[in-house]
Amino acid sequence: MILKAVGIKKSFISGDRTISVLNGVDISIEKGETVAIMGVSGSGKSTLLHILGLLSEPDSGELYFLNKKIDFSDETNLAKIRNRHIGFVFQFYSLIGELTVRENIMLPAMISNRKPREKEVEFLMELVGLSPDKAERYPSTLSGGELQRVALARAMMNEPDIIIADEPTSNLDKVSSIDIVNSMEQINFKTGQTFIIATHNEEVANRCKRVLYLSGGRLDS
Repeated sequence: MILKAVGIKKSFISGDRTISVLNGVDISIEKGETVAIMGVSGSGKSTLLHILGLLSEPDSGELYFLNKKIDFSDETNLAKIRNRHIGFVFQFYSLIGELTVRENIMLPAMISNRKPREKEVEFLMELVGLSPDKAERYPSTLSGGELQRVALARAMMNEPDIIIADEPTSNLDKVSSIDIVNSMEQINFKTGQTFIIATHNEEVANRCKRVLYLSGGRLDS
């Protein structure tokens, strides 16, 4: 078991109302799985991913990562786990415009005070389908599909146990979406990487080994 959540609840205050988003979510994920989480807009998919990725604290419930219970009050440890064990791919890429493709990919290693080898960057670019001539380009010169490939390569830099992808194809055309899904499948096949993907796209979901639906604040298969 690589990740387990038990009874996760989360609500938000809006004016004088309390809006319950997650109402006792349970999920267990094994190493090497590809899991899609589907649900209508506003169902809480991003909220759940932020909790599973240790970016947000639940109101109640327990989260276990690599069989250890997560203490959300220990921000230093949370940051270490996120950097070393979890890779993130966001809907809007979240690349740094002032850095080249190479530098964006290297960023997680630099944050962990590790100098990555040139071959690491080359391997990751090849793995996600980026040609070597893109290495010194800047994000503003790339297409949406290329930007998401850079984000995927960056997520892989520290060889994380899990990659969490929040709507990774929602800003892409159909061809680019298929390319990104193909890349994630290849990564899963070659490295045994675990993926948790929130998506509206049924084609993306159907390429995953397991599909879960978030509705009424709960997950169902």
